[in-house]
Amino acid sequence: MKSLNQIFFLIVIFTLVCHPKNVPAQNTRIIKGQVRNEKGKPLAYANIFLKNRFEGVMSDEQGNYQLKFKGADQVTLVCTFMGYESFEKELTLQRGAVEKLNIRLKPTLIQGKTVTVSASAFTAADEEGVTLTSLDVVRTPGAAADIFWAIKSFPGLQQVEEGAGLFVRGGDVSETLFMLDGAIINHPYRYESPTGGYFGTFSPFLLKGTFFSSGGFSAQFGDALSGALSMESLDLPDRRQVGLGMGLAAESAYLSVPIIKDKFGFSFSGNLSNTEMLFRLNQSQKDFSHYPSAYDINLNTIYKINQNSEVKFFVFQENDQVGVEVDDPDYASHFHGDNSNRLYNFKLTHQVNQKWLFTGNLAFNDFQRELDLSVMHLNLADRLSQCRLSLEGELTKNISFRAGNYFLRYRTIISGQVPQNELDLSPSAPIDLVSTNYTSDRAAQYLEFDVPTLLGILLKAGLRGEYESTSRDYLIDPRVSLVYPISATSNISAAAGRYHQFPKPEYYDPFIGNPNLSAMEASHWILGYLYQQENRIFRVECYYKKYHHLLLKDAVQNYTNGGYGYARGLDFFAKDASGPISGWVAYSWLQARRQWMDLPVLASPYFDITHNFTAVLNWDLPFNLSIGSSFRYATGKPYTPAPGQYHSARVPDYQKVDLTFSYRCSFFESNLTIFYLALSNITGRINIFDYRYSPDYQRRDAVESAYGRSLYFGMSFNM
Repeated sequence: MKSLNQIFFLIVIFTLVCHPKNVPAQNTRIIKGQVRNEKGKPLAYANIFLKNRFEGVMSDEQGNYQLKFKGADQVTLVCTFMGYESFEKELTLQRGAVEKLNIRLKPTLIQGKTVTVSASAFTAADEEGVTLTSLDVVRTPGAAADIFWAIKSFPGLQQVEEGAGLFVRGGDVSETLFMLDGAIINHPYRYESPTGGYFGTFSPFLLKGTFFSSGGFSAQFGDALSGALSMESLDLPDRRQVGLGMGLAAESAYLSVPIIKDKFGFSFSGNLSNTEMLFRLNQSQKDFSHYPSAYDINLNTIYKINQNSEVKFFVFQENDQVGVEVDDPDYASHFHGDNSNRLYNFKLTHQVNQKWLFTGNLAFNDFQRELDLSVMHLNLADRLSQCRLSLEGELTKNISFRAGNYFLRYRTIISGQVPQNELDLSPSAPIDLVSTNYTSDRAAQYLEFDVPTLLGILLKAGLRGEYESTSRDYLIDPRVSLVYPISATSNISAAAGRYHQFPKPEYYDPFIGNPNLSAMEASHWILGYLYQQENRIFRVECYYKKYHHLLLKDAVQNYTNGGYGYARGLDFFAKDASGPISGWVAYSWLQARRQWMDLPVLASPYFDITHNFTAVLNWDLPFNLSIGSSFRYATGKPYTPAPGQYHSARVPDYQKVDLTFSYRCSFFESNLTIFYLALSNITGRINIFDYRYSPDYQRRDAVESAYGRSLYFGMSFNM
């Protein structure tokens, strides 16, 4: 309690030191005016901010605003309001100047977005998903500024473990595709585990936007049965920026430099984390032989060849380590993991003319891992080389077209030993030797059209083909979606498609797997309704997924493609940002059944979480203070309480309440400093995620949260 009081005391001191009244006003510029719509009606709570800076305000109930800032003489003012086109204007202000600027916004017709083609634009099917900005990620309470954690607050995601793993609409964590700037990311998690990992690999501050689709995604995304996550890195910087961050478990640094204005520049960042203080302060019950630690560095270089062409080179290096005790009713052992992840991605973008855009990628992803747990010892080298070529544009005024080719080479080398029974990790367990040397060459092609039809219905039709060299399979997946605009603010959508995914390389191992496995298959059917007006969104979707050719354990062949199953559910999402208080509510109902892996009968897989509910609330207070809160609830995970019962029982329900507090201030001209405090699981509830049984099922241990109530604090310094 003493530590908590000291932290609140420090925040009060920082508030007094940084209060705007203590900052000299002679260098302040002021922009003020009123925001109205095309009919002259004032728009309350519109967002007004400076592009590529942190200063921003909201209009009041009469549409009036006043934005004060210090620093650059030349700025770009941006105004956004849901349901209206964004407003931008470049301004030049001298010190002490007051600029009066009235803003008039034009409404945006939702159905018109689907036929617009531009660089990095998302297609009609993508609009069925949810787009997150970096600010959304940081402001989500309980997300720890992690992209994957923030995405889990939206519908269609199941809370299976205390981590960042994305389990999408009754699908396993391995069934979601991850991409960065068009390149496929093979290992997207930090502190990787069978259920994903505890954090995502990429910081939201490396990205300008994140798009996630929970199903029915278009033909340009492949080799995934359930979901797709597409990330875009930062663009060419327009000014020099320096950022420093410091928290209870991490330090970070950021540098952005425009070397040649509007021509050439780079962004560089590095992050270092060590969680020992975090776990000790919050009195974790886990016994660590090596507290989770990691570092990553990245360089993003952008060069504009001319007005129509740009090249981007993204380099990323990440290492993480962890050593933690694994409790078992019969013995105690430590898990040790040491991972290294590198990515090199070269991207060319060329605007052929006003209607056609060409993009190309050359990328290499190299992942290395050492893993030790009792009798299990594994060394993994996983490499992915890829080339992508794509073309998108307008065939006519109303018909858009997209086509692309992927060429990929997967190379995986695994050596070591594993227990013959994966549930028996005792020191005396019988083992199998593993020696996998897997190479797979793949070629994929996709073709898509957006075509308006009768009654204003927009049709998206796509076809994807993919060849895999090991199985010599050539797969063809048709996909289609329809959007019917009921009005300018609402529409009904439907989608259907076929999806294939190849098993992980280790399942082709001749000793513990089956070299003759083929691709798994899923079919999606989705029906939804969307209402969007100004700053409110309401969305509901129902879906049905059918699975074929899933992996199934076999006494003779180790694994076959004899598995099958289904998933059906309902997703609900409502968001309101009509004032200083904003937030959203997400609910998902799911029923999933599979005969899959070690489930010899049709039963609930471990990620069959019936009810998932999340409520998020953010409140912007006076004096640059803000508060955020979130509540998460999920049905307990299925587990097997006795031999032959196959996930017939469930652990207790999951519940978690999080709070965040932040304060923005400026120590000097052009500086923005943010202090933040996060209280996680404020009720102190210990959530149970699974039970580990002894071989005779007479004794069990609960797999619990690392700690109950926890505290995190830090600061971010930018100039």
